[in-house]
Amino acid sequence: MQSEAKSYPFDHLPTIDYDAHPAYGRVMSMPMLGARLKALGYFGYGFLLATAQRAIDIEHLPRPAAGGKPIATLLRHLPTYLRLILLQRLSRFTAGRAYAPKTERGTAVFTPLQTDGFVPTTLDTDAIAQIRTRLAPQLAALEQRGGLAGDPERGRIEVDAAAAPDLYRWFNQTAADLGLTEAASAYLKRPVGVGRIVAELAEAPSVAPPSPFADVSVDASPCDGFKVEPGSNVVKLVIYLSEVGPASGPLTYVAGSNRAAKRLGDGLIRRANDLAGLSSTLQVWRETFYALPAGLQRKATFGVDLVADGNFTTVIQNEQVAITTPQSNAVLYDPTGIHRDGAVSQGRRAAVVITFTELPR
Repeated sequence: MQSEAKSYPFDHLPTIDYDAHPAYGRVMSMPMLGARLKALGYFGYGFLLATAQRAIDIEHLPRPAAGGKPIATLLRHLPTYLRLILLQRLSRFTAGRAYAPKTERGTAVFTPLQTDGFVPTTLDTDAIAQIRTRLAPQLAALEQRGGLAGDPERGRIEVDAAAAPDLYRWFNQTAADLGLTEAASAYLKRPVGVGRIVAELAEAPSVAPPSPFADVSVDASPCDGFKVEPGSNVVKLVIYLSEVGPASGPLTYVAGSNRAAKRLGDGLIRRANDLAGLSSTLQVWRETFYALPAGLQRKATFGVDLVADGNFTTVIQNEQVAITTPQSNAVLYDPTGIHRDGAVSQGRRAAVVITFTELPR
């Protein structure tokens, strides 16, 4: 097995005792009724958003054009969206084993993807060169931005499918030739293709960033940056366009954790807190998050809160697999599993992130 027999041992994602956490319960007073109601209000807003996104499966709908008006676009294309939602639900209900791998190449990718949640792969030098050429405008724009350290969003540019149809066709063909599309379709039990392309450039900060909990003199967690992306029903592919070692932001995955991320309620709670801003480590948001009932104190971006001597921290450190070059220059993975990506501490990393989704029909 490509993960060297590593496997996440729990049947659920990490849970944290915030009452005993040195940056939460140990330094915060018991929340009053007003604070609890405020926290529940934020959570309720996030939960409504998370539930709505899950219900319409927003990741599989066409995105508004860059610079467009999302609400106006939604209203204008509402009949199309409704048709897509109904067709997608029907196709999933009747799929059965229709999307099981039919070729040896697809099976070779699907088997470890299903078992471990990720599978490293390698694109030849010609393919990497073509990608760099085809994404040259986006990579040049990222180079000109500067100030990329510590700001992941600034280091990303999404390629508009309507403006670059040839690029999407090329990536779809390349992914199909490698068996990646077949494996992704089998994993998600639905027909998928390349639905999103994002060029990324990340660089290490000039000085080490302070601990997110420096205000209470608590060191950063060794698991800072680990997260899940619950409920998205997609598979992602990250392709390195530069040499990537352990310190230059490799995709690091906790083998087998994808199987622990299938609880709908848990995923909605984690997504709700992230959408509502309650995953922030700023003191005011930590206090609001801590005012939630214990059963709602879960985050999708939970790595920062894992204490150094905790059981889950030990497991993540022991069961993680970092995909680096030259052994592999790409990795297909389920983002609902525990992973960390693009955490550059030395040098810089250029990459492209592909999202496999159901395409409009």
